[in-house]
Amino acid sequence: MSSVLISLIAPCLNEEGNIQKLSQRFFAEAIRRDINCEIVFIDDGSTDFTWSRIQVEVEDKPEKVQCVRHDSNQGIPKSWISGIEVAKGSYVCLIDSDLQNRPESVFDLYDSLLASGASVVRGVRRPTTTTTFGRILMSKGLNLLLNLVFGMKSRDNKSGFLLGETKLMSRVVHHQGHYYHFQTFIGVSANVLAPLVIEIDTPFDDRNAGSSFLTGKSFRVACRAIADIPEARREYSNKKGKISGKI
Repeated sequence: MSSVLISLIAPCLNEEGNIQKLSQRFFAEAIRRDINCEIVFIDDGSTDFTWSRIQVEVEDKPEKVQCVRHDSNQGIPKSWISGIEVAKGSYVCLIDSDLQNRPESVFDLYDSLLASGASVVRGVRRPTTTTTFGRILMSKGLNLLLNLVFGMKSRDNKSGFLLGETKLMSRVVHHQGHYYHFQTFIGVSANVLAPLVIEIDTPFDDRNAGSSFLTGKSFRVACRAIADIPEARREYSNKKGKISGKI
């Protein structure tokens, strides 16, 4: 078998209703494009049947599906790190398991990376259904704030849908600071560490099944993300290079 080209890193917290569909859709598109891929599922302390559903996928596709299990919830950034540590692909793509980002769009990111010569490609969320005004306002406000503070031009700082070479992405997800929600700064990290980051529009659907950990917590999470900004400035102002508008 040829070497793995793309490893899809999929953190899961109580995503039992999404595991199979994510796997089916991703591999169907990989087969259509004749690209050798794998999925790395990370069960981040789920309390439902997520781990059992992952095991079914591993048994069904032992050469295509890997899994990592956290005994307790450690958060999305730790899940990214755990997944990348076992990934076999030349490239990794970060994706949530809720099917809001379409698995098929992974290959659009990859095509754009090859065509542009970029180091990292990020999907800008384009909602396919109506989003509440309050949520839009909060998202745009945080995006503007991060752009102003870190001198960027990102259209979607909250998007964690990124693809890049595995070694580079490992550096991007590792961090030394203590954050409430490091995932808010994944674009900042990429912007500092990657020679060139580009963004492309990708569809953003409603969650397929289950509920988000953000349900009823959006305002609190946004406040904690703002509270993390001084920590992010300390960390990324001291890294090689400087914060600039690469995105």
